[in-house]
Amino acid sequence: MSRAIRVEWWKLRRSRVVATATGLMGLLLPLMGLGFYSVALSGGTGPLAGKAGALLIGEGWEAYMGLVDQIAAVAIFLGAGVVVTWVFGREHADRTFPSLFALPVSRQRIAAAKVAVLAGWMIALSLLVTTVAVVVGLMAGIGPSPAEVVVPAALRLLMIAVLASVLSSPVAVVASIGRGYMPAFGFLILVVAMAQVAVLFGTGAWFPFAVPGLMAVTGSEGAPVVGPAQVALVPMVATAAVWLTLRWWRRAEVT
Repeated sequence: MSRAIRVEWWKLRRSRVVATATGLMGLLLPLMGLGFYSVALSGGTGPLAGKAGALLIGEGWEAYMGLVDQIAAVAIFLGAGVVVTWVFGREHADRTFPSLFALPVSRQRIAAAKVAVLAGWMIALSLLVTTVAVVVGLMAGIGPSPAEVVVPAALRLLMIAVLASVLSSPVAVVASIGRGYMPAFGFLILVVAMAQVAVLFGTGAWFPFAVPGLMAVTGSEGAPVVGPAQVALVPMVATAAVWLTLRWWRRAEVT
């Protein structure tokens, strides 16, 4: 198992897809949040200023980190979904899946190694986004930065990032069953659309894929309250996705 993990880690580390996704999410998301924050405070009357102002919750660090939360809730889900798609879909796209049957390591263990490596990457990505967001805020001089304000805001961003990345786990099932990238990409788009519809009809708190986004707007007027029961649905979905993925890889046949 450890050898399979080393191999999958080597693949992940050398992947341009993973490097690009990590760099864009780790650096671009906090900068986008700072950009929207600056536009909202500029006093402009344009559409962008109006939109940015509507997204503000509170002021100072609370407002800035809230904007990063809202961007991260969607962007990290999509970015992590792309990486999961690459990890589980490339074996089919590159036509290397049949060769896995000749290896002394079972396909289920190979899939488990992929899951383990991805889990580590998701945690590292969440820590990176949170750290860069705090550093960018400090460098930009957002305002007074007492620990009782910055620390809770950073922990909330970290939790949202972890939940959003973990929710990409079902993509592994779709990429495996669909034997390639396109079904997984379609699934990502469909889930984002379904989350918007669920929020629109007032049932978003019970739709796991909408939970990170609703957590990001906690405190805004009319936002649904996300409780522990709704948050608990996220790891349940991820666990079910991992189980289904491992089961499929164990029983998969060459077609």
